[in-house]
Amino acid sequence: MKPCFIIAFILLSCTYAFPQVRISGQVTDQKKSPLSGANLFIQNTYEGATADSLGNFNFKTALKGIQQLSVTFIGYIPSLRKLDLDSTQTIHLNIVLQESDDQIDEVVINAGAFEASDEKKAVILRVFDIATTPSAQGDIFGALGTLPGVEKVGEDGRVFVRGGESYETKTFMDGMLVSSPYMSKMPDLPTRGRFSPLLFSGTLFSTGAYSAEYGQALSSIVDMKTNSVETEDKSSLSIMTVGVMASTTKCQKKSSLSLSGQFVTTSLSNLINKQQVDWVKSPIGVDGTMMFRQKVSKTGLYKVFGTFNHSTSGMTYPNTQLGVKQNILLNSSTIYLNNTYNSMLGESWMIKSGLALNYDHQNIDLDQDKILTNQTMVQAKLGFSHFLNEQTELKFGTDLVHFEYEQKIQMGGNYRLPFTNNQLSAFAEIEYKLTKKFATRLGARLENSSLLQENSMVPRLSFAYKTGKHSQVSLAGGQFNQNPENDYLKFAPQLAPERAQHAVMTWQYQTELKTFRVEGYLKKYTNLVKFTQPLATNALDYSNTGNGHAEGVDLFWRDKETLPLTDYWISYSWINARRNYKDFPTAAIPTFVSEHNLSVVYKRFLEPLRTYASVTYSLASSRPYHDPNLGGFMNAKTQPYNDISLSLTYLMEIFGNQSVLHLMVNNLAGFDNVYGYNFSNTPNSLGKYESTPIKSPFVRQIILLVSILL
Repeated sequence: MKPCFIIAFILLSCTYAFPQVRISGQVTDQKKSPLSGANLFIQNTYEGATADSLGNFNFKTALKGIQQLSVTFIGYIPSLRKLDLDSTQTIHLNIVLQESDDQIDEVVINAGAFEASDEKKAVILRVFDIATTPSAQGDIFGALGTLPGVEKVGEDGRVFVRGGESYETKTFMDGMLVSSPYMSKMPDLPTRGRFSPLLFSGTLFSTGAYSAEYGQALSSIVDMKTNSVETEDKSSLSIMTVGVMASTTKCQKKSSLSLSGQFVTTSLSNLINKQQVDWVKSPIGVDGTMMFRQKVSKTGLYKVFGTFNHSTSGMTYPNTQLGVKQNILLNSSTIYLNNTYNSMLGESWMIKSGLALNYDHQNIDLDQDKILTNQTMVQAKLGFSHFLNEQTELKFGTDLVHFEYEQKIQMGGNYRLPFTNNQLSAFAEIEYKLTKKFATRLGARLENSSLLQENSMVPRLSFAYKTGKHSQVSLAGGQFNQNPENDYLKFAPQLAPERAQHAVMTWQYQTELKTFRVEGYLKKYTNLVKFTQPLATNALDYSNTGNGHAEGVDLFWRDKETLPLTDYWISYSWINARRNYKDFPTAAIPTFVSEHNLSVVYKRFLEPLRTYASVTYSLASSRPYHDPNLGGFMNAKTQPYNDISLSLTYLMEIFGNQSVLHLMVNNLAGFDNVYGYNFSNTPNSLGKYESTPIKSPFVRQIILLVSILL
């Protein structure tokens, strides 16, 4: 329900309008040598240019008032120039950049890590890239799906990384845990993330072998860094086929307060887009977000983030296993609060602290049965960084996560399944740069679970070496633990943590406008949860005897130079994975794994039409499923997955206000993708187990919106 509101914010923050003021000049270094390929853009917009072979640039803009021109180039300190676009129609600038020890010129440990940021230049993607990928529909996790290592699991919507299930990826905000990062979901229908990409100045996505600062994630972590203090007042209004949304930001000298709220309903959208779901109550949602930021000292920054969401939906679900149609009504409410304080302590110490609360409530009516689930997570975290010298940084800290779970079931009787866990952890990590060409990072994490009554020490180790001016090789590995899922712990709290070992090797070549990356990895799983049959309720039916492995190769190529006014990237993954876990009778490929995954993202600004066009093509090879009509296990495969998504954005003015008209089409070609099948528990009169295909809720989705910056 949220995607177009998020896109509206993105586009309003990045509007072209009608070119009027010409900005030109030259970018050089301190020796007056031209910096070919330097990037220039007006902050929070699409508008800008790339310096030519002589360092010259030239572009037009219709923006008004005081704007900031950002100038960046690899190996040089970024520069900001204030522009008064009301005073003249021609601005000529001579910009001189100073050399710096940039992350691309220096070695940086990057094995398993993709970083999107507006503050660092040594990144794969910008925050803007994540926000404007058509197939993602403004969802951070959807955009991560275009990166290598992520499986296409269209019926789920969450992130599945390198042979790992979705619960193996943990989400953080400013280093603090988010225990419910996704919206509530109906059976066999995809969900999406709760947060807009525009809330964040950077996102770290690690597909494996991540830092010891993060724990309780078998496969992957996503850490989103919220924006700093805003510098100008602004408001916006969005009207579209699924409701309305408004936001406003008010700024003081050292603080800012941003508020947003929305009401969404898919009633009209469900009529426009042909549905493959029998809705008895179209999804409706109400939510609001608050973000307060305060500079408390020269280096100290205090942030408060809060969000609330309430949603309802109802559907008639064809329960093929039981051979009946069930009415499902879902009501959910979520609250997330995040407080952080970061500051320098003298010249060589930094403190990072935080307190987070996540409350999630779900009420499911299943015909006459009811399932009520409440989850409460509170986390307190304190960390320090000590810069021993220019080459050495020491990090250490501790965090406590208090988690309460309660499920009440009315199904042929009343049942209550509660548990509480206190997870106490401590970490230490040292990073040492022997030279500009060689760096190493050694760390460890100590974890204690009050519920599982187990202590564990998990080591991490990484290396990186520069192989050329723009290239480097990295190695990383370690052990990673995670407590079993709540659906298992509520029956069997005696289970031990699941475990995975990672080994990752990366070679990357990166310039300002091009990136090529190849990464190979090995993963070994032990202590995975196994049970005798689905929905087992006896604690003795559960054990940690499961195991598995995954190995593969990921490729990534991005080019912003070859084609004029064009940016594109291509990612490809190959994986070989097997698991013997849950109720599997033998080791097999899990249903969510595709051996081959390909994503192509293409973006171009059509200047004469004042239109920005984006297209995404996704391809995934067949996924296995178990057909009880055939012999063996995991004995059948789906057809390959295909998707083409398109977005067109027309930039205009309404009553003198910058505005956008945005068209988004998902599954443009109308591919009939089948993600798997549900089979009946018993055969029919002919001895055949009947099945129902699992598909997308719509054949093709078309959304149109108008957004106005007030």
